[in-house]
Amino acid sequence: MWTASYGHVDVARWLIEQVGLTVDARNKAGRTALMFACKYAGHTVHGHALVSYLLNEARADVRLRMRDESAAFDWAVFGGHRPTMELLAAHPDVDVASMNRFGCAAVQWAAAAGNVDTLRWLQEKGLSLSHVNGVKHGAVTKAAWKGHDAALRWLLLADDGPKLKAQLAIRDPQGRSVAELAALNGMEATAEWLAPLVAEAEQELS
Repeated sequence: MWTASYGHVDVARWLIEQVGLTVDARNKAGRTALMFACKYAGHTVHGHALVSYLLNEARADVRLRMRDESAAFDWAVFGGHRPTMELLAAHPDVDVASMNRFGCAAVQWAAAAGNVDTLRWLQEKGLSLSHVNGVKHGAVTKAAWKGHDAALRWLLLADDGPKLKAQLAIRDPQGRSVAELAALNGMEATAEWLAPLVAEAEQELS
C-alpha cells in the first residue's frame, strides 16, 4: 500500500510477482493497494501506470469495498486524475453510480476534493450532481465544508454548472445550514459568502 501511494510500478510488481504479496490485501479500514493507487494516480509520474498494472496485470479486484462500502472508483474520483477515472469507469465491474453506506456517490467525492474539472467530467458522464446523501449532505455542503470556493461557484452559479441553489436551503439532521457547517470547520470566508445565499434560498421556500 505504501508502494501504491507513490506510483512505484517496479516495486509493486516485485512485491506481487516475486515476494508473493496478495494484491487485494486490505488495511484496517478495508482499503486496498488499488484504492491507494487510484487516489494518488495524478500525484506521481507513474501513478496511472501503477493503477493500470494493478487492474490489468495483477488482476486487483475492483469490486472490493471498504468497511464504509467505498470503492476504488470513489478514490479515483477523489484523486481527480482523468485517465484513471476513465480507466475505472470503463471497467465492466465498476458501477459509476454506486454509493457507500452513508449514501455518498461520486459527486460527494468530487465536491469534497473541490475539483471542478472532475465535477464537469461527472456531469458529462450523465451522473446526477444533485444527489444528497443520507445525512443531507449534497455537493454544495461537501465543497463548503472544505472551503472549496471555486467548486461552490461552479455548482451554484456557473452557466455550464448544475445550478444547485436549492441545496442551500437544506439543513443537516442537527439543523445546521451550509454556511454554518462551513464556519464550524473554520472556513469563515466561505461561510460569510454563503450566508446571504442561504438566506435567499430559504426565503424562496418559505
